[in-house]
Amino acid sequence: MLRPATILAVLLTALTARAEPVRIVTAGAAVTEIVSGLGLAPQIVAVDTSSKDLEETRDKPDVGYVRMLGAEGILSQKPDLVLVSGEAGPPPVLEQIKAAGVDVVVIPNGYSLDNIDDKIRAIAAATDRVEDGEKLITRVEADVQALRAATAANEGERPGVVFLLARHGGNLMAAGTETAAHAMIEASGGRNVGASFTGYKPLSAEIFATATPDFVIVSESVGGDDTELLARVPGLGATPAGRQLRVIRVDDAAFLGFGPRTPSAATEVALALRQP
Repeated sequence: MLRPATILAVLLTALTARAEPVRIVTAGAAVTEIVSGLGLAPQIVAVDTSSKDLEETRDKPDVGYVRMLGAEGILSQKPDLVLVSGEAGPPPVLEQIKAAGVDVVVIPNGYSLDNIDDKIRAIAAATDRVEDGEKLITRVEADVQALRAATAANEGERPGVVFLLARHGGNLMAAGTETAAHAMIEASGGRNVGASFTGYKPLSAEIFATATPDFVIVSESVGGDDTELLARVPGLGATPAGRQLRVIRVDDAAFLGFGPRTPSAATEVALALRQP
């Protein structure tokens, strides 16, 4: 039979363990944004490289690129939970983390604004923040409604848009279908002039021979001013976008991440596309 003092010690130990903050590692900017949006930023102990641009996690340890995570770096943070986006990997690393007794939850990707709610609910369930998740969804849905109001004016005469992605080494590529950029151009009230191909394609004058964009969307991280940018792309300067210097700079994580900030980022683009 346990003595009262022993029973008290066991209870205190259990309560202390339950009060300890959950240690979370996140990989994928949208996943990290959602975890922060649920009020769990203090519990995040490390993030992937794509999440380092977020103000809430800028000073957190970096566990590497989302597709090239390392088990040792993640496990060294002693996490209770690892939340990763669908493209996270490599798969053997995730299995190694699971084998170490750490819960790993993979949040599926999807190029749809409706998918944001699904991500939030999955992360809220994994972190026992269901009520906070529904509150965050309410805020996101209000932003989606604002986006729809902004794009209503563009229906019927969607301007042509090309999205330029900077690959490693600074090479620019145009976004085709089956990409997050294509989905967001459409959601913002534009028409992707790269819809004749899939994925990302190296830029050439031939692309703009038949597909003439009215606007260029490019990441804020791409260096140089707009004139220098247009000069780097063969044939782009002769298009309506090039002649009128219609360049829209976006935050990649916000515009392409399909996270809580995506509808607002898309609304900003939608309003810019209404420029005469």
